Formats: sequence, structure tokens, C-alpha cells
Amino acid sequence: MPYKEYFEAASEGLIVVDRGGSILEVNRQVERLFGYSPKELVGEPIELLLPTALRERHRKHVEDYFAAPRTRAMGIGLSLAGRRKDGSEFPIEIGLTYARGTSRGHLVVAAVTDISQRLALETEARRAETVITLGTFAAGIAHDLNNPLQVIRSRSELVLESPPSTPACELNEDLATIHRQAERASRIIEGFLELSRQREKAVAPLDINQLVENTLLLIGEQMRKTGIAVRTELDGGVAQIMGDATALERVLINLLSNARDAMPQGGAVTIVSREPSDSPGWLHLTIADTGPGISPDALKRIFDLLYTTKQSGTGLGLWMSRRIIQEHNGRIEVQSELGRGTTFTIKLPAAGASD
Repeated sequence: MPYKEYFEAASEGLIVVDRGGSILEVNRQVERLFGYSPKELVGEPIELLLPTALRERHRKHVEDYFAAPRTRAMGIGLSLAGRRKDGSEFPIEIGLTYARGTSRGHLVVAAVTDISQRLALETEARRAETVITLGTFAAGIAHDLNNPLQVIRSRSELVLESPPSTPACELNEDLATIHRQAERASRIIEGFLELSRQREKAVAPLDINQLVENTLLLIGEQMRKTGIAVRTELDGGVAQIMGDATALERVLINLLSNARDAMPQGGAVTIVSREPSDSPGWLHLTIADTGPGISPDALKRIFDLLYTTKQSGTGLGLWMSRRIIQEHNGRIEVQSELGRGTTFTIKLPAAGASD
């Protein structure tokens, strides 16, 4: 098949770009994907097809790519987005093919695929999985609730049956126990409701450092009051990520709350953001505490549903945190040693880092 026929017949949107980042040629699929006619695109910078927040960084990426060109397949786990003529954004996968020494110079052919439908199907599959999971551990939730409710019932019966001459201090002790157990039951219910809620996620470019700062505004003072020093080492040059700020903030709050609970006598927490040189296109965020550490047996189960080492824990926080990070195409890992603290590492793909 002649080049031109193949170029136009391809199922992906094909964009030919020169080393200056200018569009030289597009096929019909590009017009369908982005809403621009070929005449509107030829001669324009490739950044025209990117979200505004990513354009400046992408110009530098084009320079770096031509300095060390390579062919790569679709996706590789990154969160990429395109921007249509009407300003709307949509998720894409991009494959790059380097063409050296053509009659038009060194070129790159980008193959673009709209993955909106696939992501929607994956989201529905995850929701279905969540519903099934909720059914399987509903009995566990009922069991966990039964324990504090039994204490509440027995202690309240004692209070009700106490003679009028009962000293106030004894009654106050029973009432305090009832209050603690009611709070525990409430936390279990809140965790269950949060897990079952299907909130529409607001995915947008995010500054991970700003997300950390916002989270510390919410929980930092509580940590300082309990004698925990919080230190940050945030790399101001890290790339943005594509994510849901509310969901990721929940992960950070959960990890910091766990660190606080592990150090009731005080300690230190260090939060570091960086782009590791051995993992281009990824951001790493570590949260390290100086607490007592986690036993090897507990470490194996720490992300398991309903597993907790806290008397008042629900076993939902870390399970939910890992699920949120996975939904952002990332990973969360933990390292710990008894007596030497615990470090959680969140690994997230940079937005458009390799398109």
C-alpha cells in the first residue's frame, strides 16, 4: 500500500512533527479526534493539541526527545491528555516513531488514540468490583460494629440500673466508655459510607507540592500539638500530574494520620517530592516517620481490606489509599523496620511527560 493511502487509512490519528515541534502533516483521524482541519494544523506547534497547563513543559520535552530520540509504544502507563478545538480535553495514548534523515529532515510520527471509552469501561468494571467487594465484607463490618455496640449496651444498662446513691465518678467512667465506643462505631460507619460512595472524580493537572501544602494546612497543626515535627523537601521543578485533588488529599491525610497515631509521644515526619533519575516520567512522594515501625507479619497485610493493628481502626484507610493510587495509574509501597520507622512511597505518572 502506498504511503499516502496507509497514512490516511490508519485507525489512529497520525501527526508528523519536525524537530522544531511544528506539525507537517496529519491524517483524517486527527480531524475527527481534535476538530481541526489539516489546513488549520499544518505549520502550527504540536502544543496546540495539548492542555494549556502542559504546553510550556512539552516544548522542552520536544528538545530533549530529538537530542536522544527513540521509538516507543503506546501508553507505557502515563496519564496523557489532548485538547480539542472547542477547548475540551480527553484522555489519549500516544506512540512515537522516529524517522531519521527523511527528505524533510529528522521527523517524529505520533500515533494518537482516544481512550475515553476504554477508561469509561474500566471505571465501570472497577465500580462493579467495588460493589462485589462491599458485599463480601459487609459481614465483617457488621462484626466490627457488633463489638462496640455490645459494650455500649452493657454499660448503658449498668448506668440505668445504678441506684441514685452511685458516686458520680463511677457513672462518669461508664459514660466515657459509652462515648468512646460510640465514636468507634461512628468511624466504622463513616468509612463504610465513604467507600461505597461513587463520587464523580474531577481529574485535572495538579501540582503535587501544592497538594502536600494544602494537606498540611488541614492536619499539620494537629501533628505539631502532639509533638511531631513535620519537615518537607519539595522539589519545585517536579512535573504536574493528572489527578483528583480530593481523592489524593484523602490518601495523604490517611498516611499522615497513621504516622501521628504511631507516635503518641512525639517524633518526626519527613515528606519528600522528587523526579527520580532512574524513572523518567514519574514522580515519587515519600512520607517517612520515626515511629516504632511495623512488624514483618503486619507489613505483609497492611493494605488488606479490614486489616488493622489499631484498637479503634477500621481497616479501610490503607486499602482505600492503595485503590485511589491505582486508579491514578500509580503505585504505593511501604518499607518499615521495627524500631526504625516507616516510609510510604507514592509513585505517580507525570502528566504528558512522554507524549
